Amino acid sequence: MGAKKELTIAQRNTICLLQQHGKKYRDIANIVNCSLTTVSDTIKRFKETGSIDSRPRSGRPRLFTHQKYRRLKRLVTLNGKNRRLCIANIRTL
Repeated sequence: MGAKKELTIAQRNTICLLQQHGKKYRDIANIVNCSLTTVSDTIKRFKETGSIDSRPRSGRPRLFTHQKYRRLKRLVTLNGKNRRLCIANIRTL
């Protein structure tokens, strides 16, 4: 089974509004074109948090900011001799 796409903010907003107007979950799923479980989970999250925003995802934080990554890339690819330097030598550059 492939990965599903996340609902847009408009779709989540529509789900919550239709539920508040008394529509059944199955009808909402047909209108928004998503599964019944998705509708149920979205409404449950809205009732628990009061927000339609996505939950923050877990994951390893990045070691470098975008600027530091660009700087490191520039240092290493500036000329051919920096490509094979070890980390100790790169720190002195």
